[in-house]
Amino acid sequence: MIELRKITYDNFNQVIDLEVNETQKEFVASNIYSLAEAYVALTSNVTTPLPFGIYAEERLVGFLMLSYDTKNPDEEDDEDVYWIWRFMIAKSEQQKGYGKAAMLKALEYIRTFPLGEATAIVLSYEPSNEVVRKLYASLGFFETGEINDGEVVAKYDLTKLG
Repeated sequence: MIELRKITYDNFNQVIDLEVNETQKEFVASNIYSLAEAYVALTSNVTTPLPFGIYAEERLVGFLMLSYDTKNPDEEDDEDVYWIWRFMIAKSEQQKGYGKAAMLKALEYIRTFPLGEATAIVLSYEPSNEVVRKLYASLGFFETGEINDGEVVAKYDLTKLG
């Protein structure tokens, strides 16, 4: 059973120590960088980050960081959305089904609208990362055609059931 747990002093160092395979390091920032980015975003009032450890039973197996962005009234097409900023499964825990299970748990959590209502979930990934492209597509994410900082942007419609 997969569980998302907040980052606390009890699991902080363990989360920082998690790493992906060497060939995957080009696809995801380190967890320490992600946690530092969360701090800066929060203290700068840019967004509200939600970092979590991903646990299988009682074992830490990965890291997930979400955020909530409210609509900018000055932008016509803008909407309230949750972002998946970071997602990684530790190299020793890959190929065990934890990635898909963790993403399903994240979708379930986001559907509770913990920080406010939203119409979509947005994420981005390196164009050459076929593994996550297939994973996200299997969960209902669709590519928007937008490129953000060199990454493919994909979206999940929260207004549809499922």
